[in-house]
Formats: sequence, C-alpha cells, structure tokens
Amino acid sequence: MEILSFPDPNLFIQCKEITVFGPELKVLLESMWETMIENRGIGLAANQVGLDYRMFTMFGPEDEKLFIVNPKIVMKSIAPANLKEGCLSARGEFLMLEERSHIVQILYRDETGAVKTGTFSGIHAVCVQHEIDHLDGKSYLQSDSLSRQVKRKLARKWDLK
Repeated sequence: MEILSFPDPNLFIQCKEITVFGPELKVLLESMWETMIENRGIGLAANQVGLDYRMFTMFGPEDEKLFIVNPKIVMKSIAPANLKEGCLSARGEFLMLEERSHIVQILYRDETGAVKTGTFSGIHAVCVQHEIDHLDGKSYLQSDSLSRQVKRKLARKWDLK
C-alpha cells in the first residue's frame, strides 16, 4: 500500500463505520500493518492509504499487533501527554499538542467484530488520539492548540488550507 502525504484530500475525509467483518477486512488490516512496519510507524489509519474505513493498526503497549475498528474514546485523563508526535503522512514533522491526554480508554471492535476496550497511556495514548483524528478527517498539523504563526508555517510547508 502507498502512504498518502499531506495535502492529499483523502486525509481530510471522515471515514465510514465498518459493518461487515470477514476475511477481506483482515486482509486489508494485515496489509496496512505491513505498510506501517515497512515505513517504521507505530500507527496507521485507513485513510492514510486511501481507504474510507474507520480503522487503524498500531503497536500495543506490549509491542503487540492491534487492529482497531470503529473506535470511540470513552475516557480521557486531564493530565496532558506532553509528548511530540509525528505522522507517516507528514514525514519529519514532530509536534507537541496540548490537547493530547496522557491516558485514554477506547471502545472498539477487533478484526473479527468482537467488542473490546483498551486503556492506553503515554505514546500509545497519543497514537490512539492521533489515529482517531485521522479517521475524523482532522490533521495534527492544523490543531487548535498550535499558535497562529506555527499554523501558518505548517500550512505553507504542507500546502494546507
């Protein structure tokens, strides 16, 4: 799979919920996982590879392979993560966003459709929040917590509106 770069319009779509779980979904997720690994990422959202599905892959806290489908954040800590994040669609751009929580809990389905909950902290919490933003069509490059000056610089650099 090819990873799309900003300002590709696919990165700004709100992805659709998945309603059918089967072998085709698992094949797509495995392909996304391999693409993420080949590109040295820790997470990859479906729209980053041109798929309009509400799913992402990521390394879990124990370095396990996670397939996250139809995620919803159900809890965020007040404590900020205070970690820089990057993106495979904006290589070399590392930013610290004030709105990232240190701990998040999500409700999601796995590749078989089984309902799961997951609690993530630190870099894993940042990754979950980053990937869910992708699925919502949002870019960390345009975060409200960035100064106007930084947003303008990023908009010029990445050809964003």
